Amino acid sequence: MSDDYRSELNRLKTDFLTGVSHQLRTPLNAILGVTHLALARTESELQRQYLLSIQASSRQLMHSIGNLLDLSRLEQGSLPLEADNFELHPLLDELAAEMQTRLEGRPVAFVLTRDAHIPARLYGDSLRLKQLIRCFTDNAVKFTQRGEIRLQVRLAARSRNSVRLHFTIEDTGTGLPAGVSLGLFRRNETSHLYHHTSDGIGLRIARLLARLMNGDAGLVVHHTPGAAFWFTVQLQPEQATDERTTQPVAQQPDQLSRSGRAANSATVLPSTPTPLPEAFTDTDQLLHELQRRLLLEDFSCLELVETHADALQQRLGVNAIRLHSALHDFDFVRAQALLADQGRA
Repeated sequence: MSDDYRSELNRLKTDFLTGVSHQLRTPLNAILGVTHLALARTESELQRQYLLSIQASSRQLMHSIGNLLDLSRLEQGSLPLEADNFELHPLLDELAAEMQTRLEGRPVAFVLTRDAHIPARLYGDSLRLKQLIRCFTDNAVKFTQRGEIRLQVRLAARSRNSVRLHFTIEDTGTGLPAGVSLGLFRRNETSHLYHHTSDGIGLRIARLLARLMNGDAGLVVHHTPGAAFWFTVQLQPEQATDERTTQPVAQQPDQLSRSGRAANSATVLPSTPTPLPEAFTDTDQLLHELQRRLLLEDFSCLELVETHADALQQRLGVNAIRLHSALHDFDFVRAQALLADQGRA
């Protein structure tokens, strides 16, 4: 199939989905509106439960329609990013409050950990960033009936013109089938995961969105119980007309209001981020530090390897590529095995 033919096919598919989306959203909005009015007037508990079921199903269908349209645009490369200055911490607080509401009544805690070194104000598409986070938190909520859901936000790298953030979403839910890896982000391997993801396409949308924002997404392997995913995005410091620079906000541990149940909470904790890698003058020292971080399953291993890629290439040869691949998938076990093989060589 030629590139021109594929491009035209994707364009036609997007146009078709746009038209279908409009045709479906119009009656769905009417259903949601009438259901809302009926809920305000009904006195029968049985009728109320029926109406709530209609409302929930309609909202889920509306969400799925939006996902299909976004997926088509992402695959075609026609989904625009609308960048502007925004405050990250209020965005995370809003998500935490939403999670607390959604988890009300369940013995599930939501824990949000933020790196104190992340700038308070950034420049990027905050709506798409929020959508990206929700792709993973929605999945965690659906499959976690007890325990906790954790969202960790870490400053992976920072320069004068860019801010790279690393997000990790962990849960204690039902987990994923044995043998599932990064293939679940590919189009031809999502159908068998229908019962393990929100609608079969959420994770693919997440990875495409992350890549659109100059990042990536993946699965943390060997994570039990439950499942864990990560993604990265590249944003920019706040854009201003003057020469002011954005200063990091001192992170204060705070906790959102509880509903009277210790398990149903949204807790914001300070993190203790690993310092960004220093300049190692000795390769043995570098390998020792890498082994130490691998034992701790420290996500900064990937930045360490990427920063010292040339030195590792000279020392490890082809295993340096394998090591980078393992860490990109956050497969700490395979990475440790590669270093152990090097030590025996």
